[in-house]
Amino acid sequence: MRNPAAICLATLLLPTLAVAQNQSDWSDWTMGARYTVRLELFHAALDTQLRIDSSDGTPGTPVDFEQNLGMSDSETLPTLIFEWRVAKKHRLSLGYYELNRSGSAITGTITRFGDIEFEANLPVSSFMDMDVATVAYSYSLLFDERREFAISAGLTLMDIRFGIVGNGSQGVIEAETSLDVPLPAIGLTGGYAFTDKLYFRGGAGYFSFDLALSNEKDLRGSIAAAMAGVYHNTFRHVRFGLAYYYFDVDVDWGNASGFNSLQYTYHGPALSVAATF
Repeated sequence: MRNPAAICLATLLLPTLAVAQNQSDWSDWTMGARYTVRLELFHAALDTQLRIDSSDGTPGTPVDFEQNLGMSDSETLPTLIFEWRVAKKHRLSLGYYELNRSGSAITGTITRFGDIEFEANLPVSSFMDMDVATVAYSYSLLFDERREFAISAGLTLMDIRFGIVGNGSQGVIEAETSLDVPLPAIGLTGGYAFTDKLYFRGGAGYFSFDLALSNEKDLRGSIAAAMAGVYHNTFRHVRFGLAYYYFDVDVDWGNASGFNSLQYTYHGPALSVAATF
């Protein structure tokens, strides 16, 4: 004889169990890994320009790091990325990389860097070190076994340090500056799974900002980014990928007496290997 209480309990629990089952199914989809740790080798073509005005507002000399200072115009950047799909439609990602460059050249003209002036035809050496950390949140408007379309919002934190030194007619001349730049961004991302193992991801974002960091310091500019890549779940918990990235950053910072400027563009292919859980 059947137990009426058991039948009643099963009737109440079955919908809940079915919902729970449906909620867990997405983690088995081609693009549905709950945790992803990815290492990318990004071979970037670089274009960097900087201008530092003097304290009295006199415009500094625009300096092209690659053409004027002899820095490399390409670098291979190891990048570490962590992604956590918190729930079916919610995803967080963290990323980090470093870019350290140095160069040597001879100044073609008088170069003004802040309050320091470097005479023409002066041998100089320089460095630029940059730490970049990113954090982003994505919400999927559409996510099923084959397709995903999401909106994202994020923040890129750039810690930049730059210095130049030369041995002039009056002795050693050197100048250094540093800048911490918070760059917000919003964008769209999407993906399509061709098979159970092969899928495509792409996205683009743009943001223009004008921030008052303090009573005496403002930050304004824009950031544009785009990427497209193909990935393959070669093994159960290991995937490989090939992508192409483009970033363009244009930042001005300063106060009422004048603004300094940094323009930074890099783009290129990236190979990646990832572990999924």
